[in-house]
Amino acid sequence: MTGDLHRILTDDLKLPADQLTDDASLDHAGFDSLAVVELSVLLTDRYGIDISDSDIKETATLGQLDLLITSKRNGR
Repeated sequence: MTGDLHRILTDDLKLPADQLTDDASLDHAGFDSLAVVELSVLLTDRYGIDISDSDIKETATLGQLDLLITSKRNGR
């Protein structure tokens, strides 16, 4: 997982750092429906990328979420 995503999850969303591994599910990492919405808004504000709540929910792990964010940032 990239440092940017890790910082957003710990600093902005206040998720527990010890739960944030590439293979952790969103539930295991501490995501709830509010955290999903907040992450979507933060990604739009910070990086100008549009990742919907449903896009985030469809990722099975934080590693997959990180890949999704990276591909959107790179315009793929």
